[in-house]
Amino acid sequence: AMWIAFSDDLLGWKNLKLLAKGKHGWEKKIGGSTPPIKTKDGWLVIYHAVGDDKYYRIGAMLLDLKNPMKILHRSPDWLMQPEKPYETKGLYNGVCFPCGNVVIDGKLFVYYGGADKYVGVATCELDELLDYLRTCSA
Repeated sequence: AMWIAFSDDLLGWKNLKLLAKGKHGWEKKIGGSTPPIKTKDGWLVIYHAVGDDKYYRIGAMLLDLKNPMKILHRSPDWLMQPEKPYETKGLYNGVCFPCGNVVIDGKLFVYYGGADKYVGVATCELDELLDYLRTCSA
């Protein structure tokens, strides 16, 4: 399950609430991974999910800008899954685990761990991802 909480000083957290649970076959368990990114369409959250096959995949959701406890859109399918040898073979096989993200000149860079042994980066045009997410239900 993915939880959300708020803090005025980053030391004390309040209003802990359940944000989302796994709802698709590829996401039996989910968790927050990267810092949310403020976009024109909402807070972009890149998250990890684990399916029955124990593979760690990457999904995305958009949260309401004014009320981030409200999910506006969520990818029904994974955006990335372990496929390359550096993602499928390592300390823990079958892992794409997002750890950080940044937007530079309209391009989203997602830094991720591969097989708990390597570091990779995946990129896409931010607007293309937002366009896709807006077609998805919550």
